[in-house]
Amino acid sequence: MNRIFLLSGPIHTGKTTRITDWIKDKDDVDGILQPVIDGKRYIKHILSGEIRPLEIPPDTKQKNIIIIGNYRFDNDVFTWSRKELLLAYTKNPEWLIIDEVGKLEMDGKGLEPIISKILNELNDHKNIKLVFVVRDYLVPDFLSKYCLRKNDIQILDV
Repeated sequence: MNRIFLLSGPIHTGKTTRITDWIKDKDDVDGILQPVIDGKRYIKHILSGEIRPLEIPPDTKQKNIIIIGNYRFDNDVFTWSRKELLLAYTKNPEWLIIDEVGKLEMDGKGLEPIISKILNELNDHKNIKLVFVVRDYLVPDFLSKYCLRKNDIQILDV
């Protein structure tokens, strides 16, 4: 049985909202979500409920930022989210949610290298089911980067 699930769709179509609603009925779920709250992107650790602002306003002077397109992200929040994601993974939950895999991860930034580590060690954690949230246009890049074939994944229809 495939243990890698994919939820994809166009930008701003409610992928995070759908996965948030889907996990409400599940036990033993951990991982991270990237909700948009009042027009700004945040990262939320599922198990603890802790939320940290990811997006940095343009007029903020901060050293540790990642710029991609029109977005400015706090790299310290990515560092925290990688730590939380790795800790969640080591606790071997039934479901591990990774929202979202985007252009930064394709460039080895953002949630990398933790995503690669999790996928490389997945066979050692036989009970974990991984759910990746990926924008529709990035699915081919996602499959290629992580050496996955379409028959390695199941589409999560939520």
